[in-house]
Amino acid sequence: MLDTLTSLSWPYLLALFALAAQWLLSVWRGAKQSRRPSLAWLAAPGLAALLAAPLVTGGEPLFGLGAALLLIATYAASAYRAALPQAQASGTRPRALTALLLLMLLGGMLEGLHSPGWVWALWAGAFLAGLAGWLSVMGLPLRPLLSPGFALRFGGYAAPPWPDLELRVEGDRAWIQNIGPSGLHLAGWSFSSENAWIRPQDNQGKPVQLLPKGSRAQLTPWPAGTLGVRVWYVRQADPGKPLVFRADWKPLDHPQRVLN
Repeated sequence: MLDTLTSLSWPYLLALFALAAQWLLSVWRGAKQSRRPSLAWLAAPGLAALLAAPLVTGGEPLFGLGAALLLIATYAASAYRAALPQAQASGTRPRALTALLLLMLLGGMLEGLHSPGWVWALWAGAFLAGLAGWLSVMGLPLRPLLSPGFALRFGGYAAPPWPDLELRVEGDRAWIQNIGPSGLHLAGWSFSSENAWIRPQDNQGKPVQLLPKGSRAQLTPWPAGTLGVRVWYVRQADPGKPLVFRADWKPLDHPQRVLN
């Protein structure tokens, strides 16, 4: 074994490659089962230590450390943890950022070929960790983005610091217009003085679930004397954050008013 650690031989490299491939396959399978690495991340520095051991003087302790980290990452009970499936609308950004990080790590590993061997081993370990992170994100199942419903009203919600909706009252009709930066999934609305639950409608009287940016929906019925409204919704770009639009006013002798 001591002779093996004096040079980076092809059999040694192939063995490390097989261990790395086995670990990446385990990460991918875990992602498919909605599990993400926890202690399993120790496999990346462990493999980097095993790769660097033949490239430094007195690499036997480094070899032992790498083997220990790899064993913990493989057999520890908490090697993986449960992960909630990500929503379709929220999965694009993490995947893009992970892919960008992976490209940067690959560039660093290639640049490390012109550096001392242990530097290249560190870059290789970092690239391996980035590749595992990419696999854990790509393999995680996507849950369908469901339109918010009645349960949204009794959950935790907040009013945004800047309104996404504009309310326009015209006689016996009322309209809400999306003035926010993204589409809105409308759950329902109610008069401020009543415990009602009504779905916004389009011009044909059909319920509106998604209100694109700049579009508007009708709030009906709209009886005379209405002095306030509540609209519950979530942003298309952030479906995990329920929001509410509030508007209250006093009677005015004016046929048209815009509130936001």
